Amino acid sequence: MKLSTTARHFDSTPELIDYIDNRMRKLKRFWDHILNVDVIMSVEKFRHIAEVKVHVNGHDFAAKEESEDMRTSIDRTAKDLERQMKKLKGKLVTNSHKRRRGALGPQASERIVGSASIGSAAGLEIAAEVPHEVRDLGVEEAIVLMEDDGRNFLLFNNRESGKLNIVYKRADGDYGLIEKF
Repeated sequence: MKLSTTARHFDSTPELIDYIDNRMRKLKRFWDHILNVDVIMSVEKFRHIAEVKVHVNGHDFAAKEESEDMRTSIDRTAKDLERQMKKLKGKLVTNSHKRRRGALGPQASERIVGSASIGSAAGLEIAAEVPHEVRDLGVEEAIVLMEDDGRNFLLFNNRESGKLNIVYKRADGDYGLIEKF
């Protein structure tokens, strides 16, 4: 981690630089690969302003705080940066877990069983496996989509109830709806 500090309208002390270095190194708990940290400190009358920009691989974080003491301003910017880093890291972790579980695009699969294998001693023979996307739809939308695709049934998440449903075409020409309770 490369630290660069700039002091405007005052002379910074080595103790203040060490304090800033120690405080910014604590940010590594929240993000591993911090490339560089730019700290700009300025004093305007009684206001002590600290502006910190943190550059990590692929993301930039920035915070600016003011108080009557430079160390307090540094602490506040560090807390703000910690909050930003936690928030982004939480989003990244949540999204990667959703992709792994398949929550971003729920999938179902249809297994096609060979008719010759039914009743045989060898067991069922799976001829093919076809993936299907489970969409959030209303019942009427599901029926229209099923008819447009030329299918006899459609598995979908019912938008109104939030439950898994199957709509199918009956032999008499009407439609059936199976709901999971």
